[in-house]
Amino acid sequence: MSWYVGAVLILLFALVFNLGLLAYAMYALLGVLIVSRLMAREWIDKLDSNRECNRSEAAIGDTVAVIANIKNNGRWPIAWVLAEDLLPRSALTFNPPNLQLAGERIKLLSVWPGQQKSLRYQMKCNRRGYYQIGPLVLESGDLFGLHRRYKVGNDPNYLLVYPKVIPIEGYDIASRRPIGEVRMTYRLYEDPTRISGVRKYEPGD
Repeated sequence: MSWYVGAVLILLFALVFNLGLLAYAMYALLGVLIVSRLMAREWIDKLDSNRECNRSEAAIGDTVAVIANIKNNGRWPIAWVLAEDLLPRSALTFNPPNLQLAGERIKLLSVWPGQQKSLRYQMKCNRRGYYQIGPLVLESGDLFGLHRRYKVGNDPNYLLVYPKVIPIEGYDIASRRPIGEVRMTYRLYEDPTRISGVRKYEPGD
């Protein structure tokens, strides 16, 4: 907005003092600003995207392949678009990380009308957990870098990594009481409140 205000003020100054060359320069600058704004909005609005994951469940040691597709549905070529498929920071900070990446998760693209380009990467699952893949964030703008627009491409996917299964053949898990608890044949203390524990009546009671 400051560019527009500055250009308009300089244009008014040029018109008041009859500075023709400066006025033409401000007309050109305003035209570039307007075209750049429309161009940035048109480019980001015509972008469409989707994501493909070959699995939603995995075990430790498995590899998951992800493909994020970006398509230009407009009539004009898009000079640049920065695409990033987001992953949680907690999945990438450890050494080794919970999800070890191979491929391109962030990429700068140029897309022609009707063309589709992709981000392809693989994730090796090193630790169990429930991970969010995405969303895909798109950033584009005009050729001069005056205007930038952002767009969330598509909804995230989710990956469930199961813990490693360890065989237990070497462990002795046999019960010491295979038939259950042993019932006592006699009581250590008689309970006078229970009928089964009260003796029969005898003379003198």
